[in-house]
Amino acid sequence: MYYRFYPHFITVTIFLGVCIASHARVQPASRMILPAPTGTYAVGRTSYALTDNARPELLSPTPARRKIMVYVWYPADRNATSRIKPASYLPNFDKVLPRLSASELTGIFRPSKFTAIDSLPQTAVFENAPIAPGKQQFPLLLFSHGWGNPTFLYTAELEDIVSHGYIVVAVEHPYDSAYTFFPDGNLILFAQDRFDGEAKKPHGLNSYAKERVEVMGDDNKFALTEILNYARTPSLHAPFYQRVDEGQVGTFGHSIGGLAAARTCQVDARVKACMDQDSNDFRGSPFIVTPLDQTERQPFLLYAVASADLWSPAVVNPSDDDLAAQKMTRPDYMALIQKNQANETSQLAGIPSGSFRIKLFALPGFIHRSFTDQTLLDFSAASSGDNLHNFQVAQAYTLAFFDKYLKHDPHTVLDSPAPIDPRAQLDRFPAH
Repeated sequence: MYYRFYPHFITVTIFLGVCIASHARVQPASRMILPAPTGTYAVGRTSYALTDNARPELLSPTPARRKIMVYVWYPADRNATSRIKPASYLPNFDKVLPRLSASELTGIFRPSKFTAIDSLPQTAVFENAPIAPGKQQFPLLLFSHGWGNPTFLYTAELEDIVSHGYIVVAVEHPYDSAYTFFPDGNLILFAQDRFDGEAKKPHGLNSYAKERVEVMGDDNKFALTEILNYARTPSLHAPFYQRVDEGQVGTFGHSIGGLAAARTCQVDARVKACMDQDSNDFRGSPFIVTPLDQTERQPFLLYAVASADLWSPAVVNPSDDDLAAQKMTRPDYMALIQKNQANETSQLAGIPSGSFRIKLFALPGFIHRSFTDQTLLDFSAASSGDNLHNFQVAQAYTLAFFDKYLKHDPHTVLDSPAPIDPRAQLDRFPAH
C-alpha cells in the first residue's frame, strides 16, 4: 500500500498501473509490455540476502535481526547476454502468488489486470550476466521503493538507468514492500495490520512513516557498506568486482522511498547526490525525520507531482465537503498550504550544494504512479502515448541529475534554459 503525505488530507491507496505501446519490446500480444532501455549497455542483475546483526527487526513477531534483500543491477556485456535467457519480471512470483489475496494481487497491478505469470512483460535483464568488458568503474545508485511496491515494479526505470552506465543497488525493505522473498523460502508481506492500526490514531501515519524512513535509511547505509565489500573482495565473486566508482555514490527513491533517500544522505557522507521522486511530509518537507532547519549538504532533486505537490491548482482547491470533514475553513487551508510551500522552498534553498524542484503535474496523465511500471503495463489503454512520454520526461531529468553530479557532465538538461517539455517547470536553487 501507499501512504500519501498531504497536508491534513491523508489518503491510503494502492499503487496502480496503466500502459504503453510505442518504442516497446516485441512480444506476444497477450503479454504486458515495457519500454526498452535507451542506453548502450545490456543489463545484468544479481541478488543478495543480507543480515544486519547490529539491528533488531522491529516488526518481527519473534526476536530477529534485520534482514533485507538487495538486487544489484549493473551494465552487462551485450554480446554475452545475446546467449542468455532474460530474467523473469517478478522472480519467484509463482511461490508468492498463493500467499496474496485477490485484492492484494489486484492492487499490485491495477488498472492493468494480472491474468497469469506468463502475461508479465519480458525484461531486458540477465541474471548474473558478465559485466561490460573493460576496466571502467561505474557510479553506484542506491534505490528505495515506495510503500507496498516490490522493487521489480520499477524495472523500466532501473533498466534504463543501468543501460546508461550506472550500477543500481535496489533495496527491498521487508514489511514495507508488498512482499519480500528470501532465497531460503521465507516470505515477508507488507505490515498491513501495523499500518492499519497506525492509521486509526491521530497523526499515527505521520509517526509511523517517520519510523519506517529511519529503518529504510539505515537499510540503505548497511546495504552500501555490504555491496562495496563485495566489490572489493575477490573471493566473494561479485560480477561487479572492482567496477564500482566508490567516490561517486547517489541515492534515489519513490514515495516513502524518496524520503528514505533523503534520510540516507543525512546519515551517510559517502552519498554525493540525492533524489526524492514525489514525496514530502505534513510540513511540506522531504526531510521527514529532522527539524525544518536541517536538510542535507549534498545536491538534491525533488519531483513534485501528487504526493509532494503543494503547487498545482488541484491542491489549493479541495471541495467544501473535504474541508468540512477536516473541520477547516478555506482561509485556514490556504494558510496551511502557503506555510508548507514556504517550508519546502526554504529547505531547498538552504541546501549548500544546490538543489532542484521539478513540477510535472501539468503533463497530462502524470501521476504519482508514473515513476513505476504501473502506468506502463497496460499497452491497450488509450493514454499509452502520454504515459510513455511522461516516463521519458522523468527519466531524462533523473539521468541528467546523476550525470551532472556523479559523472560531472556540465551540459545536462538541468543546465539548459530549454525544458524537455514546456509543461515541466524546473526550479533551480543555486549552491551557496
